[in-house]
Amino acid sequence: MRCRDQPSLRLGLRERKKLLTRQAILDTARTMFEQHGYDNVTVSEIADAVNISAKTVFVYFPSKEDLVFDSDDEVCEVLLNRIRDRPAGETPLDAMADAVRVMMSESDSPPVAELDRMHRMVGTSLTLQSRWRLMWEKFERSMAEALASELGEHPHAPRPSILAAQLILLLRSMASEQFVGYLRAHDEPNQLAAAADWLDVSLELIGGGIGEFARRPAAPASTAADAGSVGSRG
Repeated sequence: MRCRDQPSLRLGLRERKKLLTRQAILDTARTMFEQHGYDNVTVSEIADAVNISAKTVFVYFPSKEDLVFDSDDEVCEVLLNRIRDRPAGETPLDAMADAVRVMMSESDSPPVAELDRMHRMVGTSLTLQSRWRLMWEKFERSMAEALASELGEHPHAPRPSILAAQLILLLRSMASEQFVGYLRAHDEPNQLAAAADWLDVSLELIGGGIGEFARRPAAPASTAADAGSVGSRG
C-alpha cells in the first residue's frame, strides 16, 4: 500500500517535466527489477533505458533502494498526521484503521496486485529485505516519538513504545506474504472484502488485547486426577 502521486495541474512546465522524468525512472526500474531481479540490474542500465545519465537518477533518488521504497517518508508522514490530527473521541487505533482504509480505497489496483509486485521486486535480495525491515522500524520509532509527545512521556517509555509497535504491526501485517495468501484464497471480486475482514480481525485483537485470546481450557478434574495417579505409580 502506498500513497498515490497526484501531480498538480498548477505546476509549471519545468516541474511537470521533472515529475514525468521521476515517474519514468521508477516505472523502468521496477519493470527491470521484476524481470531480472534487483541485484542483477545496475543504475547505469536503468539510466540508459530512460535515456538519461546515472548521475541524473541519483538527483531524483539518493540510493538504488529508493527506487523500490520511494514513498517511505510520505507514507510515514501521512500516518503521523492522521494520528496527530484525529478528532476528539477518536483513538490512535481508530486513526490508523481509517488511514489504512483510505490507502486501500485510493489504490489504483487491487491490494493483492500491488503487494505481489512489491514482493516480486524484493524477492531474495538481502539488501531490499533489510531495507524493508528498517522501514518498519523507522515507522515504529517515529510513531513512538509522536505518541510520547502527545502523552508527555519519554519516547522510550513503555506506553508509547508498545502502542506504536501495535499500530505499525497493523499496517505491517497487511503488507505481508500471509496477507497476500489470504487474499488469493478468495475470488478477485471478494478480495477487497477479504482485506476489510483481515483489518477488522486485527482491530479486534489489538483493540481488545490478546491477554485472554486462545486460552486453553483447563483439563477436566477426572483427567487431572488420573494423570496424577499415573505419575505416582511411575
